[in-house]
Amino acid sequence: MKLISTLVFAAAVMLGGGAALAETRYLVGTYSADGHKGMSLLKFDAATDRFTAVRTFADVENASFALHDPKTGRLYVTDEIESAGRVGAYRLSPDGRTLKPLAVQPSEAGAPCYLALSPDKSRLAVANYFGDVVAVFRLDPATGAIQPGPQVLHAAGEPKTAFEAGHAHWVQWSPEGDRLYVSDLGHDEIRAYPYDARSGTVGAPTVAATLPKGSGPRHMAFHPKGRFAYVVTEYANTVVAFARAPDGTLTALQTVSTLPADFAGKSQAAHLTINAAGDVLYMSNRGHNSIASFRIGADGLLTPLQTIATGGDWPRFFLLDEARKRLFVAHQRSNDIAVFRVAADGRLTATGKRFEMSRPVMLVPLP
Repeated sequence: MKLISTLVFAAAVMLGGGAALAETRYLVGTYSADGHKGMSLLKFDAATDRFTAVRTFADVENASFALHDPKTGRLYVTDEIESAGRVGAYRLSPDGRTLKPLAVQPSEAGAPCYLALSPDKSRLAVANYFGDVVAVFRLDPATGAIQPGPQVLHAAGEPKTAFEAGHAHWVQWSPEGDRLYVSDLGHDEIRAYPYDARSGTVGAPTVAATLPKGSGPRHMAFHPKGRFAYVVTEYANTVVAFARAPDGTLTALQTVSTLPADFAGKSQAAHLTINAAGDVLYMSNRGHNSIASFRIGADGLLTPLQTIATGGDWPRFFLLDEARKRLFVAHQRSNDIAVFRVAADGRLTATGKRFEMSRPVMLVPLP
């Protein structure tokens, strides 16, 4: 699994006393290829739907995921090396033009692909695709630097050789901050680990949900109100809606296909996100090359809203930017970022505008 990603960070500039949004800056990282590596600073003009390049940082070669804290300027980035991954902490200047390294640590396994910050920002969790390993690092309270010696989490009750079948592909704290959830694409399960915020330690896991064998749960998203959670399966090409109990367990409510009924080709579901209002879910299909959206009812159930072609190849990741009413799609294989407008009802419209860059696969907004 070769991942090199694109990271996108937004910093809004206000015009006319804060009434209108002007140019927005994004930090974009790509998979290293054809002599290109690192992350690039772009700016986006909402009036024309066009990106322009500003500068490039070569600090991180294969940045498959990132988190940014706008209050401190701290940036956490995975360097997704298959044999021995790394995760780094950096300080991004307010103008986005300088990136200062704070600390880089081994991720404890291969191909780190997702990050999560604890609610109090004292811990950083890293999901590693190879080895089914999640490492929970302590962060220096003064600088935010990643400290060595993380707590390493595995699936419970299995010999170490069985870890090869597992693939941790997503990790996140619960909305309440009392549990750490992990999506295991290889073992077809979602695990929940109790978390003690006072000590910063993670307890023994329980299986919060078991999915059909071979379905490949990839990413999960919590509903803004916390009652529901949604999992996209990479191999079964489905979205599964769950009710979330106080004890952390997930009860399946519904399973819907992410693909049109008449599609007969090969496709792999990738990413999903929910809008702030909690009434629309978006997900990406790689192969079918589309964004499918669903209306979320008060009961948590999904109703198909729209499926729209992305106009490129292999949309691994996308960013919903509600402030600018845009959705940006990163095409890993056609080497571009496509721009869509978001209507009031959540439907997407293609602008036809795209920015060419080498193998973008990840976008992360700045608040």
